[in-house]
Amino acid sequence: MQAKPFKKKEKLSKEENLYRSAVSLMEAVDCIIRFDKLVFSLNDAAKKFEKLGDYKDSRERKEQCLNNAKEATDRGAAEVFKAAIKKFDNAKNKSDFADIIEDLKLVRKFNYRKEECSKNIQECQRRIRKIETIATCKRWVIMFCILTAFAIAFINTPFFPLLKGMYYQSKGKLNTAINYYIESGGILHGKSKIKECYYGLAEKSMKKGAYKKALKYYKSAQNKFDAEKKAFNLEKKFIIESYPGDIVKYGDTKWILLDKIDSRALLLRKDILRKIKFDKKGSNIWHNSSLCRWLNTDYIKVFSSDEKSAIVEQGQLITDGKKYTELISILDKIQYEQYKNIITSSDAYWLKDCGTNEGNVCYVTDNVQLDGISPVKDNIAVRCSFWVKCN
Repeated sequence: MQAKPFKKKEKLSKEENLYRSAVSLMEAVDCIIRFDKLVFSLNDAAKKFEKLGDYKDSRERKEQCLNNAKEATDRGAAEVFKAAIKKFDNAKNKSDFADIIEDLKLVRKFNYRKEECSKNIQECQRRIRKIETIATCKRWVIMFCILTAFAIAFINTPFFPLLKGMYYQSKGKLNTAINYYIESGGILHGKSKIKECYYGLAEKSMKKGAYKKALKYYKSAQNKFDAEKKAFNLEKKFIIESYPGDIVKYGDTKWILLDKIDSRALLLRKDILRKIKFDKKGSNIWHNSSLCRWLNTDYIKVFSSDEKSAIVEQGQLITDGKKYTELISILDKIQYEQYKNIITSSDAYWLKDCGTNEGNVCYVTDNVQLDGISPVKDNIAVRCSFWVKCN
C-alpha cells in the first residue's frame, strides 16, 4: 500500500504569527458576554496590531478594535449602571447590596458616571452596616432571651440554692448557707456541705464557750470530720458537771441523770421511746425478752462508736444462736423505788421484774403505781436506761 505523502508544516514568520493571534482575538469577542472582558480582549488585540505597524491591514484593524472597545465601554457601563440602580430599589439583604457595590465599582473603573457610582456605593455600604447592626441587635436580643429563660429555669432548680449556699458558706454566714442547702434538697454534695456548716458553727461556739450550742451543732454535723468524738467529749463534760435529777444529752435524745457512783452515771430516758410488747412470745424473763434483744441489737445503733464504748456492759445475751453484749436495759423495781422522786411522770412503762401474778411483768402505771400485766400487751411503753463511764 502506497504511503500518503507527508505534508510539510507551513513555517510562518514572527509577524504572521502575531497577526493571526490578533485576528483570532478580535474575532473571538463575539462570544464574550461581560462588557469588561470584551473591552479587555479588544484592547489586547489592538496592542498586538499596534506592534505590527503597517503589516497587512494591522493599522485598520487596530482602529477598529479601539472603536469597538470604546463603543462596548459606553454601552456596557451604561447597561451595568442601569441594572445596578434597578437592583438597588429591590435589594433587601447584605448580599444584594454587595453585588450592587461590585457592579458600581466596575462601572466606576471605566470612568462612567463616577460621582453617582461613588454616592451609590456609599449608600449601599450604609445599608449593609444598618443590616449588620439590626442583625447584631437581633442576635443580642435572642441571646438575652435565651439567657433570661435559662436563668429563670436555673433559679427554679435545686442547683440555684446550692450555689447560694456555697457562696454564703464561703462568706462565713453558715446559718444562711444551711438554709439554702436544705432548700436545694441536699443535691450533689449539699448534705455534706450542711454537715460542714454545722461543724463550723460548733467550732465557733466552742471558742465562745457556748458548750451547749456546740454540742447541738456537733450532733447536727453527725460524722463530719471529728464531730462525733467532740460531741462525745462534751456529753461526758456535762454528765460530770451534772447532779441527780439534771437533764443531760447523750446520743440522739435527752436523759435524766439518776445517780453517780464513782466514775459511772446512771441515765434514764427522759421521754418514752415507744410502746412495745415486753416479749412477743409471752416470756416475762427480761434476758429472754424480745424487748431486751431489740434494745441491744437495733436501738443501740443510734449511738456513735465513742458513745457506745462508754456504756457499761451489764451482761451477755444469746439470741437466735448469736451472742450479744447487754448495754441497754430498763429499770427494775428496786431502782424505781430508789429514784422515783426524780423520775418525771410519763405514760405507763415496763420494769424488768416479774409481776405479782404468774406470767405477768411489772410496770409503772399512768398513776405512778406498780402493777403487773401480760408481756404481750403492746400499750406499755419502754424507757430504757444504762450506766455510762464518765471519767
